[in-house]
Amino acid sequence: MQDFPPQKRAPGVLSREGLPIVGTFLIWGTGSGAQTLARPLFAYALTDSVFPVTLLISVLALSRMVSGPLTGYLADHWGRKPMAVTGAAIRGTASGLVFFTDSFPAFFALEFIGAIGVAMWQTTSQVIVADMSTPENRGRAVATRNTTLRFGQIVGPLMGGVVAGMFGLQAVFLINSVSKFVVMIVTWRMVKETRPGSETAKAEQPKRGSHEPEPGVSMWSIIASRPFVALAVTTIAIAFMNQGVFMTLFPIAAKEEAGLDTAQIGTLVAIASAITLIISFPNGVIVDKYGRKASLVPGLILAGGAGILLALLVDFRTAFQAAAVFGIAQSMTQGANQTYAMDLAPEDRRGAFLGMWTSIQSFGAFVGPLAVGAAVEFWSFSTAFYGVAVLMTTAGLAMAILGPETKARSDKG
Repeated sequence: MQDFPPQKRAPGVLSREGLPIVGTFLIWGTGSGAQTLARPLFAYALTDSVFPVTLLISVLALSRMVSGPLTGYLADHWGRKPMAVTGAAIRGTASGLVFFTDSFPAFFALEFIGAIGVAMWQTTSQVIVADMSTPENRGRAVATRNTTLRFGQIVGPLMGGVVAGMFGLQAVFLINSVSKFVVMIVTWRMVKETRPGSETAKAEQPKRGSHEPEPGVSMWSIIASRPFVALAVTTIAIAFMNQGVFMTLFPIAAKEEAGLDTAQIGTLVAIASAITLIISFPNGVIVDKYGRKASLVPGLILAGGAGILLALLVDFRTAFQAAAVFGIAQSMTQGANQTYAMDLAPEDRRGAFLGMWTSIQSFGAFVGPLAVGAAVEFWSFSTAFYGVAVLMTTAGLAMAILGPETKARSDKG
């Protein structure tokens, strides 16, 4: 592919030239959604025990926590495309080899290696979105990424269920494998290199955000700043709510506390996902027009409300209310938090900064399930949910007090 003429800037996510990278989000999400369905079921089939399944999920987050910062550093030095392509290839290869696996240790090892590939692609894809957006349209760019990913994650399990019924559970991993190699090819052939200093990115650098650090400022100074502290607190809290509560505890609590069956629980999870999908892009418009905190702070408080509703589960109606409020809160917090992180990332070390932020996300995803699980083990479901509600509210207050608004001041719209 030829570079753009020097007078033109690198393509934006929301432009026609940005369609290839948006397409990779959809393809990636579809394959990952299928594997998300198959992973716990296959692990349980190999061990006939629940604990190894929870251990596997936590260790995968630990793998991403370690590999995220290194990926970001290398993306700054070697370029975005090589890291994205390598990550997709690693995940695709690991998933494909699962088809020939019949032991839990081998499956565990392949998933650990595959998680490294996931961290490489997730980190790099977020850096690419930051490179290809400006403070004025970044909220919509992030919403586009999240919407296409989530749509794929809804389609993927449906496709995986059909394939598992026809060809067996291990065949589902081939869906993910193929999807990752398609992402690899599309990225290599059709996505432009966006690293500052590359020929495509040299043409015209995006306008600096009002709180983006100046080039040359030490990374330690950035980490020790109030905006980064606020970002870290909200990122960990969101991971606790998403991975620790809704993805881990909610299905179990809905069964044990509200007496729901598997079909009802699946319906509620689908409803929450659909609400998040529908609201994500309109919320991206709000983030660009009114500011990141205008969505992030109320969303965190609303997530605290979802925690309280979860603590009061007694039947399908109360579970539906909790799932709906969670879906709205997730759409308000996830994209706004990602946009806030991209705004703070210094242009000359954007990969390193977002890699470190990815590590913080993974830390929350690693600790969250273990912490809420321990709370249930020693106390009760309601205690765990009330605790997370306090955490979300505290994060909202921390962002409101410590976090400056990063929306471009020059945007009059």
